[in-house]
Amino acid sequence: MSSVAKQKLSNTSGISCHAWNGPHSQIAICPYTQQVDIYEFDGTQFHKRHTLDEHEQLVSGIDWASERNLIVTCAHDRNAYVWQKNGDKWEPQMTLLPAHMDRAALCVKWSPSESKFAIGSGSKSVAVCYYEEENNWWITKVIRKKHNSSVTCLAWHSNNWMLATGSSDYKCRIFCAAIKNVDAGAKGKFGELLMEVDIGKNWIHGLSWSPSCKCLAICSHDSCVHFVDVDGVPSVSTKPATQTSKLRQLPQCACVFLSDDALVSVGFHDKPLLFTRQSDGRWHLDGEVKTGGKGSKALGSASSGGPSSLANNMFKAQDAGNRRPSPGHCAPSRARMQVTLLAEKGGSPHKRVAVSGMDPNLEIYQL
Repeated sequence: MSSVAKQKLSNTSGISCHAWNGPHSQIAICPYTQQVDIYEFDGTQFHKRHTLDEHEQLVSGIDWASERNLIVTCAHDRNAYVWQKNGDKWEPQMTLLPAHMDRAALCVKWSPSESKFAIGSGSKSVAVCYYEEENNWWITKVIRKKHNSSVTCLAWHSNNWMLATGSSDYKCRIFCAAIKNVDAGAKGKFGELLMEVDIGKNWIHGLSWSPSCKCLAICSHDSCVHFVDVDGVPSVSTKPATQTSKLRQLPQCACVFLSDDALVSVGFHDKPLLFTRQSDGRWHLDGEVKTGGKGSKALGSASSGGPSSLANNMFKAQDAGNRRPSPGHCAPSRARMQVTLLAEKGGSPHKRVAVSGMDPNLEIYQL
């Protein structure tokens, strides 16, 4: 059984994105505005320390390089900034995005080596940005082919040059995103399509690699979570082995692996969902992440009445006088759009995940 702690960090309608620093002592969040707020976390409380105010429209993506202590942000104003701390002040560095990226930037991710980052945009393309020291700015190479719609999510392979993308054209792809003089041992040319998966019958919300990078999880809007086996460098001519978990719950928007055999996802459903790999290699939905609150039960257990009980409880509450369901009925609330894994100190086997979305609260689940 897990515990959950909630902290209100936004005075607006929600949190559009968040990112933690390496020690998980600070968090950067966007409270659905053009600003980014940085909070210090002492283990129990959050204290606001800085505000990053350079964007002109909604900030849609944040990532924090844990080793280099750099923050990258992107926004609907089609701009991206790399923030470096100088003394007690965060200062933005220029990122040159190409003129043909004329739609909103939607997501951003540092590569594992933190030598470059990728930006997905509404212009059907992905920008891979790396630092040019002699000019003191971040320059861009663009993957323009293959995407037929907005690039909604990104996930880097641990080898630093394979990049998975999810798009609203219903497809997940893996590209070679190797940069000369940055990536040694890359097997392919920049922008080369290595794999294309068309198992999601709706747009792709979220992607996550397993720790060993042998499995890629895909959250799609058809209320499915797909698991794709990727062993080594994939080939576009080879169809990968896939598994699909069809959910009775609402669509999932993001996911993160706890280990090679466990995954947590969040989305339009009320609570995070836990998936585990069985001894036969099949992925199975265990149910909701259980908390110690009164009336909370895992989906599918005998006393919960199965996954359909969520809808039944909603109808019963409305029939009883249009009242809201009690806490024990687990009525759905606003969508959870992002989940991040927090490492435990001292090699503890316990895991924590931080969840944010379209309400003002950051939730931390101790699993």
